[in-house]
Order: sequence, then C-alpha cells, then structure tokens
Amino acid sequence: MNKFKLVSILSMVLFVPFFVVQSFAQKSVDLKYVLNKGDVYSYVMEIDQDIVFEANGQTMALDMLIIFENSTKVAGVTPDSINLESTIERVKMIQGIFGMQITYDSDDPATEQNPMAAKIAESMGMIIGKSYTQVMDDRGGIIRMDMGNLSDNDDFVDNLNSGTQFAIYPDHKIKIGDSWEEDISPVEESDMKIHAKYTLLKLTGKQATIQFDGTISANTMQDMDLKLNGTQTGEMIVDTKSGWLIESNVDQEIEMDLEQNGQKFPATISGTIKTTSNKK
Repeated sequence: MNKFKLVSILSMVLFVPFFVVQSFAQKSVDLKYVLNKGDVYSYVMEIDQDIVFEANGQTMALDMLIIFENSTKVAGVTPDSINLESTIERVKMIQGIFGMQITYDSDDPATEQNPMAAKIAESMGMIIGKSYTQVMDDRGGIIRMDMGNLSDNDDFVDNLNSGTQFAIYPDHKIKIGDSWEEDISPVEESDMKIHAKYTLLKLTGKQATIQFDGTISANTMQDMDLKLNGTQTGEMIVDTKSGWLIESNVDQEIEMDLEQNGQKFPATISGTIKTTSNKK
C-alpha cells in the first residue's frame, strides 16, 4: 500500500458523524425538522486533526486541516419526507507530512503545482460542483440517498456524503436534562457503528444547546480489515424553529488498526470538528 493511499484511508475515518437536533423553549418539546421548500443553507465543516500512524516499520505524523463548503437546498417537503439537494462547492486541505506542508484549494488552481497537491486535486476535483440528494423523514431518519455522479467516485467521497449531519430524533417529547440514544451506521460497505447519546442542555431565545457523546467502532471497511474504536464529545447549537444546525464543536479521539495484504497499519487520530451553517 502506498503512502498516499494510506493517508486517504485514514482521512475517511475523520468524517464520522456530528449530529443536529431541534428544540422549543417549553417545559417539554417534540424534536423534528421544520423546513420549507426552496430554503437554501450554506454548510461549512472544518476538520482539524493530528494523525500518528505506522507504515513499513516507520512511525509517521500527519497534521491535517480540511474545509468543506456545501450548499443545501430543500427541494421538496411532504407530510412523510423532506428532499434535500446538496452541492459541494469548495474543498481546502492543508497537510503537514514527511517534513513538508501541502496545500490544496479548489478555488486556487495555483495550489495544484505541488505534485502531492495535484494528487489530492485529482481526487477532490471529481466532487467539486457535483450534487447529491437525500430524502429523510422529519425525525432525521434517512429514507434513501442518490449520490448522482458521485456514485462513480472513490470510497472517500461515499463516506463524506453519507448524510451523517442529521440526527435521528426521539419520537416523544423531552425537557431540559433529558437524554436519548441512537445507533447509527454512517458508512456504506462498512460495519462502522456510532452509538450516540444526546442531552438537551439549555434553551436560550431561538437557540437550543445539545450535548453529544458518541462511541465509534468498526471491524471492516470496503475490502479491508479495520479495527477501530473511538469517542466523540461536544456541543451543538441549533435553530429551534427549523432544527437546522447553527454551530457545533466536537472533539474526537480514535484508535485504529488497518490490515491489508498481510500488513498492519496502526494509527491514532485526535482533533476537532467544527461545523457552521446558516440560511442563505
């Protein structure tokens, strides 16, 4: 396995879920998405991670900042479903590895002059400007997905766009201090599982703050044996009217052992995921 492919596989693991919920300033609340056809939301995700992994008997360190900018349109709303159409508008990646820094920005073609940045551009270039659709119910359960042209791209893209920014809401009213739990499978062709626990912390004006605690586990991913265990902790601030995310900050710690072609590649991943979104 070459080093670039290994880094790409490690990057896949970074996009595990961070979830959004909604609430109302009452003693008890019923959580659900309240979206309108034609609404458009911007969505920015910043992933700042430090990765330490072993390959070919060497220990290597990779620090990575990835910024994704998406636009999501509410294409349709029925009593049973919400249809969302999302477009990936920009990707920026800054990597520090092998004693050098690599910068790729889809808005700046000059960054592709670096050979390793050009390899990143080759992969990311296939997703810029591409759209995909998600159909969910008003509790956040995914009914179906259509990746469109993205379905022909690599597994990294499949993982990125798995709809994991949406929580599965409880089917009953809750109040401040109440918690609920869900088991989620975020990645296709993998047994990766997220056990998520949410707690409603507070309601202030038109915003709600949610505590999130998650445990991550996996044994396989695509054609690889992958032992993965980790945790996520953080808070989300959401708009109580629409249920849409305003801001989230999540810390994560992951340990993994990847095995392929008889070789093992242990790694640790730590860092933060910050997400911001607003209605255009």
